[in-house]
Amino acid sequence: MLRKIFIGVAWPYVNGDLHIGHLAGYLIPADIFARYSRLRGYQTIMVSGTDCHGTPITLEADKRKISPQKLVEEYTPKVLELIQTYQATYDIFTSTITENHKKITQEFFLNLLRNGYILKVKTKQYFSPQENRFLPDRYVEGICSYCQSPEQRGDQCEVCGRSLEVGQLLNPKSKLTGSEVILKESEHYALDFSKLQKRIEEFVRNSSHWREWVFRETVGFLNEGLRPRTITRDLDWGVEIPQEKIPPDFLIENIHQKRFYVWFEAVIGYFSATVEWAAKNNQNWEEFWLDPSCRHYYFMGKDNLIFHTIFWPGQLLGQEKGYNLPYFPAVNNFLLLEGKKFSKSRGIHIDSLELAKKYGVDNVRFYITSILPENKDANFIGNEFVSTINNELVDKIGNFFYRVLVFYREKLNQKINQSKLDNEIIQRTEEVFQKTAEHLEKCEMVSAFNLILNYVHFANKYLDQNKPWEILATDRRKAEEIIFNAWQMIYSLRILLWPIIPLAIEKLNELSNLEKIIPREGLDFFVFKKLEIEKVKVKELKPLFQKINL
Repeated sequence: MLRKIFIGVAWPYVNGDLHIGHLAGYLIPADIFARYSRLRGYQTIMVSGTDCHGTPITLEADKRKISPQKLVEEYTPKVLELIQTYQATYDIFTSTITENHKKITQEFFLNLLRNGYILKVKTKQYFSPQENRFLPDRYVEGICSYCQSPEQRGDQCEVCGRSLEVGQLLNPKSKLTGSEVILKESEHYALDFSKLQKRIEEFVRNSSHWREWVFRETVGFLNEGLRPRTITRDLDWGVEIPQEKIPPDFLIENIHQKRFYVWFEAVIGYFSATVEWAAKNNQNWEEFWLDPSCRHYYFMGKDNLIFHTIFWPGQLLGQEKGYNLPYFPAVNNFLLLEGKKFSKSRGIHIDSLELAKKYGVDNVRFYITSILPENKDANFIGNEFVSTINNELVDKIGNFFYRVLVFYREKLNQKINQSKLDNEIIQRTEEVFQKTAEHLEKCEMVSAFNLILNYVHFANKYLDQNKPWEILATDRRKAEEIIFNAWQMIYSLRILLWPIIPLAIEKLNELSNLEKIIPREGLDFFVFKKLEIEKVKVKELKPLFQKINL
């Protein structure tokens, strides 16, 4: 049966340029997995879009004294340029400001309301007397009451990862003015997670195949007990509450001045994006959300862990429609820059687009894949970036490709008559496909990457030990066999490496007259396949990779 794969990728805020932490946190690993899934012939869809409603948007807009809409319009083209530059193969990249998303968010809320999971609550909210208004959580910063870390935002501590309720921040101040804020009562809707706790716990207990640290942290949060969590805020920018469809006795005070909180609304984008894609492509979204055989993978940074392992599953369970729950939340830790956390204001920042323009998309994808923070924080180190590209990509992968292409064209005149396959090469190639696939199925990109590098080492060693350049004069037949087998490894490496460095592989295909890689549903490319060597015609000799310097 054809496997179905749904891939939900974190939705970037359109409040600034995306740094390389975003590349490592979700964009590159998600694209590697999507490309792999398509190579396997799986029915695959990868969705995401711009998150336009969060308080990071309004906070930046307020700082610059422009409207949130104006900010969204300014940064959306930059986000689109980034994902296109890095060759991210989204099936749909949409936005949270579409009418489709608004409608589906409201439907999700109304279903939760009808099913008895929504409460009316009077809560204390941050209020700035100086500005005479309620402040969203991210407009407030202070000291985390759990780990005592300073300069933490009002909804979550980035140091200990805990979700913070209003009032749990010590010494809260307005980010805009620096003035003290107080707590003031306001009525809101809350999602009663206490009613969903047992079902969420059952879901999590059946998910021990997650990354060990993700599973452990999720269980830790559950052990503390889930409580109702407010899903609306005093805002004028966001998805409106459908007050005309709410029973009169369940309306909250000043409902027209409130909007859905972004943590509740943005994740619904995974669902609304699928519906939008299906409508545009004459497809059925139900295949991905109601077919229990469809596996759902999500890619995000660890600051979004609880939202994808507890809150989003709870929202889906509360619909009572049998929607598919996350099968694998591929949560990544943080990527640091030379040991420091990214901060544009402190000058700790690398512009992702500039990095690609200066050093090349494949170079960045290759290095980041090698250091993905799957189980612990990782470091982007400039000198290591250079050495990884020069020593691994250029000297090992590029050199193997180039040596074979040169010998085939210049010494054999692109003609091989002797084509006996080496049994060890067949065995090693079949093994690397199998083991790489096993790791990629579990989103273990770094382990898969290292397996491919080991295979490249084997390929280079094969050439070095057999020395076709030395035996050509005395035994052309043997030299032809060696190069024929080397071409078999190139033919396999282009499949293994395509999810990581797609532009270079497309260039290799073009240079060598190899067929373009076009995945097809139901057809597994991720297997050893014999190359028909007579089709190979090296058009020109050109190294695929160049060494770099900082």
